[in-house]
Amino acid sequence: MRCPGPTAMQSGFTLIEVVVAFSLLAVGLAAAMQIAIGSMRQARSAESYTEAALYAQSLLDGLGVGERLKEGGDSGRFGEHYAWELEVTPYEVPSDSPIDPVTVPVQLYRLDLRVRWERGRNEYEAQFSTLRALTPELQ
Repeated sequence: MRCPGPTAMQSGFTLIEVVVAFSLLAVGLAAAMQIAIGSMRQARSAESYTEAALYAQSLLDGLGVGERLKEGGDSGRFGEHYAWELEVTPYEVPSDSPIDPVTVPVQLYRLDLRVRWERGRNEYEAQFSTLRALTPELQ
């Protein structure tokens, strides 16, 4: 049996190849972590906006049900984190509309709702608008 001498080829990786491989792995993992962190931020932002939209829908759905809508403004809070401002104004049908405003048997009101909340150091805002039709008050 012969022992391989110093001139025989040795197989394996050199230290430089191992360092380069680990460096590439570290860069790839760092990029993957940044993508995951960005996705989690987007998910939290979507959750906050969805919660604000659900609160807004709940408020808008209840307006004008137990008592008549009145022109003006109102404000309040949804829980600890969300504040809202409501503006109720009469809505005039545009003159170029195919609906004749004289023959419309209802009063239209525009409801503009602004919901604000803070997350961290940032402040966010969402605006919602809808029309509500009411029968005219009889005098």
